[in-house]
Amino acid sequence: YYGTGGIFHYFCYVHPMSLQIFQDRTRPSWDTIWNQIQLSQKSMFIYVLLPVLDEFLIESGWTRTYYTIDEIGGWPMYVATMLVYFSLVEIGIYWMHRTLHTNKWMYKNIHMMHHQYKKAETLTPWASIAFNPIDGMLQASPYVGALFFVPCHYMTHFGLLFFTAIWATYIHDSMDWNIDPIMGSKYHTVHHTHYIYNYGQVFTFCDRIWGTFREPEGPTGVPVKRKAL
Repeated sequence: YYGTGGIFHYFCYVHPMSLQIFQDRTRPSWDTIWNQIQLSQKSMFIYVLLPVLDEFLIESGWTRTYYTIDEIGGWPMYVATMLVYFSLVEIGIYWMHRTLHTNKWMYKNIHMMHHQYKKAETLTPWASIAFNPIDGMLQASPYVGALFFVPCHYMTHFGLLFFTAIWATYIHDSMDWNIDPIMGSKYHTVHHTHYIYNYGQVFTFCDRIWGTFREPEGPTGVPVKRKAL
């Protein structure tokens, strides 16, 4: 958290290019950043229980995790099962995230804490895990649940979990670095400002299939100038 957050913080707010980025938009305040760091640190103490449970289930032999490429039948099967596994994870995260919004009790008691950051100037890389720890565990649970249905290489699985931590930092930086069909920070900023769009984690395909995709309008954090009718 502190490593990825620090690197993104440097490129977003310290590097000379940040002067150009914030010519027409408001920088996040230090109070906002400090609030996110404090909330994230509190959440971490419980949030880390999910990878502990994950490792326990794997080591106990209850999942379909494997350890060598030969076990799965070679590289073609490795790639095929990995694509199926990650697609299932992506769909699971989409519906878990969407449920956290559509279920009134879950939104009010679990997810709303994270949505206190509802403007571009309140989103920073430090907001990546600034949430109720139960929220984070629920959204990450498809990584664990999918292991019961689809084989996944042990190192690939934990590599994806590590990648997710970096990705969560990226999508909360409210920058404009995006390559469609990737669900980048520009799209996730729309999620925070409009609530009912862009629930996906890494890709946009779930939102496009189930009708919740919204294209950002103009540069992030810059008010859209609309022509008078």
